[in-house]
Amino acid sequence: MILSALVFRNFLKILFASVSLFACNLIDKTSNLFEDNSWKDFTCDTAQHVSELKIYTLAQPYYLADTLLKQALKPRNIYVAFADATGNIQTMALQADREETSQLLQTTAFPTLNTSWQEQAYLWALVKQPNYLYNRWENLLTDERKIFLEKRDSIVAIMKEKHRSIKVISDLRSTSRQLHYLGKKRTATPLSMHNFGLAADVAIYTRRKRISNNLALYRPLDSLTEAYGLTWGGNFVGFIDSGHLQLYKNGAELLRKHPELVFEFEPFRPQYNAWMNKMISLGKESKAEDTKELLQELNKIKQDQPCQCLNIQGKTPYALMEKIQAQLANSDDYQYENDLLLVGDLASQTVTLVSAKNKITFPLGLWK
Repeated sequence: MILSALVFRNFLKILFASVSLFACNLIDKTSNLFEDNSWKDFTCDTAQHVSELKIYTLAQPYYLADTLLKQALKPRNIYVAFADATGNIQTMALQADREETSQLLQTTAFPTLNTSWQEQAYLWALVKQPNYLYNRWENLLTDERKIFLEKRDSIVAIMKEKHRSIKVISDLRSTSRQLHYLGKKRTATPLSMHNFGLAADVAIYTRRKRISNNLALYRPLDSLTEAYGLTWGGNFVGFIDSGHLQLYKNGAELLRKHPELVFEFEPFRPQYNAWMNKMISLGKESKAEDTKELLQELNKIKQDQPCQCLNIQGKTPYALMEKIQAQLANSDDYQYENDLLLVGDLASQTVTLVSAKNKITFPLGLWK
């Protein structure tokens, strides 16, 4: 009886281990049950069934990723095809070689996949990066930027009464400039409110026309920003920025208002994770509270949502791919050599990226 119980218990252990191997990016979630892991990244669990496809799921893993960057692609058009569990197909396409804005193309080979402007922005981001992220999300942020600029200018006008030399020295900022500052340790974050047009830096100049670093001179900004509903960088934890003003308290608050922007934050998760781990190892976790809150918000948005497992090579649904490519080529001017094609297939639970240089398939799962 005892022997039978041991055999049965070991059988269950082996079965559990075998099932777990199907999950992507497996992590040991049972280690240190008393540790706060709410900020740590989820697992893309491929043992979970995906019942609905989204443009975000197809596009996000390739945004700012080496998968596309190393191919140095300059596609003419981007095509997307969704196939449901019964094989019904919907397609859409964007003209990708335009400089300023994307343009939706009409597709006739299959029923049209309806997309929002936000979803079109996700796809456009795979091939075009604006100078400022605000330009991509202007439809979303234009009213808030207007409000922020009005409040900023009012605060500067009040400060001028005592410090006539005060000036706005930084407003919109490119992602490349932000990463440059991060490398020089002039900022602690890979993305800033500057990138979204919701922050500014002011400076008070000395008689020698140099920027003053005297925190006391900027101290009135504390009460002024509070009165105008802004956040002052002098109150930042872990990185004091005395001349900085921004509309939202932190990235987490911005995401709660605009969850669409998770698309921009997610590629930088490794940097945020590294900062958290560094602060924890130094016993300074309290200095990374904003980062922790941001990672927690990212997790709230992505939990139980579809994902691609980029660590496992999936099985390409060749028959479906051939059908889609042939009919798009015949009816919609699809060109394998010049276009980018993303195919999501619920029957095989895969996403396939097709370019002139590669064809890659990854399995689908859910963030757990």
